[in-house]
Formats: sequence, C-alpha cells, structure tokens
Amino acid sequence: MSTLIGCASAPPPKCPEPTATAAAAPTPAPVEEKPAASSVTATSTAAEVIEWINAGDVESLFARFSPEMQAAVPISKLQPVLSSLVAFRGRLTGVTPIEANERGGQFRVTAERGELRLLVTLDEQGRIAGLNVQEPDVAPPVARSAPVSLPFRGEWLVVWAGDRPELNHHIEHASQRRAADLVIVDAAGNTHKGDGRALTDYYAYGQDILAMADGVIVSVVDGVPDSVPGELNPYMAPGNLVVLRHEDELHSAYAHLIPGSIKVKPGAKVRRGQVLGRCGNSGNSSEPHLHVQLQDGPRFEKSWGIEPVFAEAVVVRDGASMPRTDYTLLKGDKVAPPAAAKK
Repeated sequence: MSTLIGCASAPPPKCPEPTATAAAAPTPAPVEEKPAASSVTATSTAAEVIEWINAGDVESLFARFSPEMQAAVPISKLQPVLSSLVAFRGRLTGVTPIEANERGGQFRVTAERGELRLLVTLDEQGRIAGLNVQEPDVAPPVARSAPVSLPFRGEWLVVWAGDRPELNHHIEHASQRRAADLVIVDAAGNTHKGDGRALTDYYAYGQDILAMADGVIVSVVDGVPDSVPGELNPYMAPGNLVVLRHEDELHSAYAHLIPGSIKVKPGAKVRRGQVLGRCGNSGNSSEPHLHVQLQDGPRFEKSWGIEPVFAEAVVVRDGASMPRTDYTLLKGDKVAPPAAAKK
C-alpha cells in the first residue's frame, strides 16, 4: 500500500502529474486555512494529521493545506483516501519521528493492523504542502561483504557494533544496521587525557582514516564544524563524510571527520589503505570517534546496511589477543590490523 495524499512543493514527496480524472473533477473554492502558530512543526503537524484521520475530520485536514495543495487535492478526492486508509489499517495508534525538522519529516505510524510511514512537508507559513502515506520498506536479509581492510592504524576499541540493540544502537536505521563506532583508549580505558574538554585531548582525534577497499569516491561532505565534546549536532548527523563505491555496488561510509581534513574529491579513484581524512567530532557525535558502515547504495537514507567482513585483524576479547580472519566488529573488542599488532 502506498497512498499519495498530495503535494504542492519541492520533494519530499514528489508530486505526480495530474491525471485526466483529477483535472476533470470540480475544484471547490479554497477553504481558508487556519493560521499557523509559530510553534507549528512537522512533528506537531504529523500528530494532528493522525488525529484528523482517526476522527474522519477531512475538513480540518483540508483547512491546513496550503492553497496549492487545496487546488491539487480537492476535498472530494481526500475523503475516500482517508476512509480507505482507516478501513485497511484500522485506527492509527501512534506516530514517532524517524527523521524530522521544523519544515518536514518522515514518521513511523503504528496502527491496529500494522505499521505505515508518513511524510509531511510544510511551507513557510506552517501549512501542509506535502503529505504521503506509504508502506514501510521490507528489510532484506543482512548481506556480508567481501573481505575488506580495517579503516585505521593502531588499536581501536569497538564501542558499538553487532546484531542486537544492546550491542549496537544503530541497528534500527536501515543503512546503519551493521554500523560501528570506534575510539582509542589508554591502558586505563580512558578515551582522552586530561579533563577531556579539548578535542585534542582525545586519542582518536586527528587519526588518519583509511579506505577499506579500492573504490571511487561518490560523495564528500566537508565544512561541518567539529562540536565541543559533549555537544551534539543532529541537524548534520554524519558530520563531514566520505562515501566510496566498491565492486558489486558495495559502498563504505566514514563519518564525523575533521573539517578541512578530507583529502579526496568525488570521482577520484582510491586504493585500499589510502588516507581519506582524519577522525574528528563533527555532526551528531558526543566525542571524537569513527563511525563507519557498509551499505548497498550511496545514500544514508536510501540504503540497506551490510555486515563488514575484515580479511585480517588482531582482536583482544576477554583479555586474550588472537589473530582472526573473516572478522566482524563486535562491541567490546579491541581491534588492530596485523601489521600494527606486530609493532
């Protein structure tokens, strides 16, 4: 099920071309929209939309449409769409944001019979300029990558990685379901020297980040400032980012890099082990660390995560160190490339 309720501005969602039926339908005079309060956001609007759908209150929903939306989606067309939605899924019982800001977002909607996705876009006055209800994506099984190399030198601690929520807080996000966060610690287990107020106190800060396999740079984000330790920047969550395309549409992504440290540009060919940039604290990062992931496409929001398989690594687990092949990252492991472990 995918129900486009309508849109009248730039995506998301994309506006369809008017059909002959829609063009021939009589268009009532636009209903005067309710004035939008300054506190109106995509999240608050999504909650209202759910209430209106459950109540069958087509008039209130239509009144919140922008004039362009009212022209594109007449109330006579809106009524059967909402009725069929409730008949198919039952009462809508909750709505939570997946990704949202003041002007738009994607939301998870729970219902008596299943789950849906709701996309909302607002115009500058807080009126609804786009509304889309669709089935959630069905996740494919997690694939394992061809063997790759670790993206760093020296020994790093795996803070988050694995296939369960208690091991990996990323797993509910499609492209990040096998992502990992890594830091460097000293003999006492500390990630920094001193009081940790300065970025340069952190052992991971400024460390070279390496390409995991040969590939081509498909995207680069640079210029996002490093955050003060303890502060987050959710509006630019990955921070400074490099994404590579490898064989068989495997993609690797390296996030939170230091602004200005990235050494590659889109379209450039890189070799396994080549320096991409340096570990930083840009984006949604509480302290300097490397966020790394493999995915089946170039975009964070449109890809499925793939489990990374490392050809060789020296792993310290439960106090014991041993070389491993076909290794996958796991929370609590200390991991180093074989060459680094021999030094």
